[in-house]
Amino acid sequence: MSPEDIVQVLNDRGWMARIVNRADVPDLVDCDAAGLMKCVDGRASDQAGMRGPKTLGGIYAIASMRGVSDAAGLAAIVKEVSDAGFVPSVHGDQHSGGMGCGYYKLWTQGNLDGLEPPKFDCEQGKAAVLEAGGVYEELAGDHYEVQVVVNLVPGTTLVPTPNDQRFVVDAWVAAQFNLDIPTYLTLAVSTVEQLSTTCRSARIVI
Repeated sequence: MSPEDIVQVLNDRGWMARIVNRADVPDLVDCDAAGLMKCVDGRASDQAGMRGPKTLGGIYAIASMRGVSDAAGLAAIVKEVSDAGFVPSVHGDQHSGGMGCGYYKLWTQGNLDGLEPPKFDCEQGKAAVLEAGGVYEELAGDHYEVQVVVNLVPGTTLVPTPNDQRFVVDAWVAAQFNLDIPTYLTLAVSTVEQLSTTCRSARIVI
């Protein structure tokens, strides 16, 4: 799926999307070993490792797209992500605990087309991730994301900016974990459309 294809799909859904070059995104940074594979959520975190790839619900992106529905399978993904050099994580927030992850909530409620809901609840998922050596992140504040950044530059990410929130989708990660990229991006768009009535702007970074 080319950057031009992504723009066309988004524009057909009523978004305003454009392609930008890496050189024109000065806050694009290289991922580092201490960075969490964390959710695309743009809110402030209680963790310090923000220079890791941003995915839908953290490692829930991998679990949901592979049909992993039990805690044992989730624990195996924690190890896989760790072996790949990333810090695996899931999150909740100060309002709703483990249900504070919008992607997980949509997944568990059956609101993401093509995905079977998990058999574990949010507390069981959190426990499985922690027991396997992953991280649980708690986010603070409310959602004010105004833009989605779809990042196609491998090994890079954007650090969350809580005072100027954006959803960061490091789409290059999908290929690294053998996920279908068009499906992944469709899920990302659906997630944002269900969680926000105002965020319909996107930059595709190449």
